Amino acid sequence: MPNREVAVFKMKILPSIFSLKNFIRVSLIGAVLFILTIHNGICQNHLFSSVKLIKATTDSAHSMQMLSKSSNFSPKKMSYKRLALVSTGLLALNIAAYQPFKETWWNEERTHFHLYRGWRRTVGSWDFGWNDSYFGHMDKLGHYYSSKIMSEQLTNMSNWIGFSENKSRWIGPVVSSLLMLEIEIYDGFFKEWGFSLADFTANELGAFAPVIGKKFPFWRKFSLKFSYHPSHLPQNEPTFIKDYAGMTYWLSCNAGEFLPEKLKDKYPQWLNFALGYGVSKQAHGDVELFLAPDINWEKIYHGSSRAVKLFFHGLNYLHFPVFALQISPKTKFHYIYF
Repeated sequence: MPNREVAVFKMKILPSIFSLKNFIRVSLIGAVLFILTIHNGICQNHLFSSVKLIKATTDSAHSMQMLSKSSNFSPKKMSYKRLALVSTGLLALNIAAYQPFKETWWNEERTHFHLYRGWRRTVGSWDFGWNDSYFGHMDKLGHYYSSKIMSEQLTNMSNWIGFSENKSRWIGPVVSSLLMLEIEIYDGFFKEWGFSLADFTANELGAFAPVIGKKFPFWRKFSLKFSYHPSHLPQNEPTFIKDYAGMTYWLSCNAGEFLPEKLKDKYPQWLNFALGYGVSKQAHGDVELFLAPDINWEKIYHGSSRAVKLFFHGLNYLHFPVFALQISPKTKFHYIYF
């Protein structure tokens, strides 16, 4: 392609491709593909169930009993209304998220698609993230955290639509991964940013964290929580999304899990301890570490209401204000820290 045509492509065609209108179109196509994927899964689910049902009736009552226990045979009735509602909601949220992202990240100069090189631009053609400490890696924790929440909620929604537990367990991570990939690809066309391999990895780990936890129970002993207070630092951006100095991520676990079997029953299951990670300022700040007690809200409620269980599960995404001991870069006791 001649140089003149390349320049026209970069200056005129690319901006039109990545306009709000086409962003909405891509989002709409994604929603349609999501619907078709689920519809295909529904058809396959009914087909497999019908085949197994016929086989069971020609065999024996014992075969029917085994069929009812099969993970591919779901007694749930798929709701197309719920499917449409969830798909429409995803589309609306995807479109609504465009403007704040545009104001915060996507207001830089556009360029050709490229990999992120780090803020120093001294590590070659790309940077995985280890050398890029501009935000103290707080953004990587944010990618993991948001992807994990999205994955879990999409799994719940898929189950609510009528999918089997097994299929829902995979739909959530896959759709979450695709939605986050959309953002990373868009980043790749901005000169200041680029497609970040570190962000992509954090997204994938967060999206598939529920699946990993299912395979490796030790993973489930830990949970990542979030707390925020406005930093009021003059060098911070005026938007919450980039106020990293006000954010703290907490790795929470139940100490009783590591006690001898004789002591586990005596330890309160709702009492966790958490290690907090934050930065003193948005850019090039010192790493701050905290130790604090934490609450596992899911261990407090023992009822059978699914709605209440989901509510307490949602509370577990946050670390609530309690006293904390700061251990880095200096030792300091906080009567209340959030």
